[in-house]
Amino acid sequence: MEKREIIEVMEEALSAALNEETLARVVDKRLTESLAALPAGSLKAGMPESGHKVGFGQWLKDMVAISAGGHHPYLGSPDKLNPADLIPVSGGTVAKDLSEGTGSAGGYLVPTSQSKELISLVNNFSVMQKLSREVPMTSHQVTFPTLTGGLTAYWVPEATDTEGLTPDGTHQEDGEKVRSDLTLGQMSLTAHTCAVKVVVSNQLLADSDPSMDGILKGLFAETLGNALDVAILRGAGTSTDPITGLVNKITTNALSAGVGFEWDDVIDLVHAVYENSPNAPEVPVIGHSKAEKILMKLKDNDSRYIYEGPNRTKGMPTVWGEPFYRNGNILTNLGGGSDETRLFAGDFRYAYVGIRAGLVIRTNPWSNPEFSYNQTAFVAEFRVAFNVAHENRFAMLSGVPTS
Repeated sequence: MEKREIIEVMEEALSAALNEETLARVVDKRLTESLAALPAGSLKAGMPESGHKVGFGQWLKDMVAISAGGHHPYLGSPDKLNPADLIPVSGGTVAKDLSEGTGSAGGYLVPTSQSKELISLVNNFSVMQKLSREVPMTSHQVTFPTLTGGLTAYWVPEATDTEGLTPDGTHQEDGEKVRSDLTLGQMSLTAHTCAVKVVVSNQLLADSDPSMDGILKGLFAETLGNALDVAILRGAGTSTDPITGLVNKITTNALSAGVGFEWDDVIDLVHAVYENSPNAPEVPVIGHSKAEKILMKLKDNDSRYIYEGPNRTKGMPTVWGEPFYRNGNILTNLGGGSDETRLFAGDFRYAYVGIRAGLVIRTNPWSNPEFSYNQTAFVAEFRVAFNVAHENRFAMLSGVPTS
């Protein structure tokens, strides 16, 4: 059989589009060589007819079953596969006996890429990604021009005697239009990879109910979503923690609460953002549930609570009318007594999350050392970036008590 025919048969068996590259990831070299030794046109994906020893689908399942070594009645020793033991299925109705959703029926062989579906799962667990602007990335780095100094408009008086004057854009009092210059900067998004690896025995994959791969799918999304939140909030910008988070970016509005945490500390936090971003439609406040509990008890000078819970008109809590987002990834063991936390606020139109690759889950039962121990490795990863265009449009309040 030629490589083209092998690909066609595998596509039918696995219900997946393949090429030579993806074929090499799905099956190992021994299986490819065994298929290539068969006569052209002799193999179909389906159940064996009466009298045949084994069909193609069953043969693939047996390959997984003997991954720990040993002898198989059809295939013999796994390191001495005999192409003649693979009996082609011919004629009759073809019925697939492989299922991507069932590991023991071929699911182990299928590398899964579901970034479009799974990126929404990450959003379920990442508060900060939902607030920020998502930017698609076609390479590992994207650079944006930023405006660090705006234009100024001048009222021009009526000109009187301009004889002998040379316009230079600086004499407004003479009726000259004053020149205004832009000041530009740059903001870069650099994608970094975050991954989770789990190794599961093939027996557990085959016998688990609910299915282990389904359980892992949700756990991967939660774990990576929380990892992204931690990076955006307090990433250190080092080789093993490559994203620089808000704690290390905010310098202009790095505030501290007074000796007694009061409602005016929250006002200072919110309006530190508005002072630098006066046209912001809103300034979300982000805090841990322990900070939220303290906010619920704060009152202004007129004995009105500054925190308001969700109601029919407002679908989420508010603090001074600004939306409040609860985030469990904010530290609560700060301060000398390890009993303080932080509040964050910002105009998140200027916070960017770059998506180079959404959440991808891959499995490979043929990789070592897992293959030698009858295990399957699951790897979930995404490539993302984070940055802010203007750090002064964000604020951080430290010294917030947790009790």
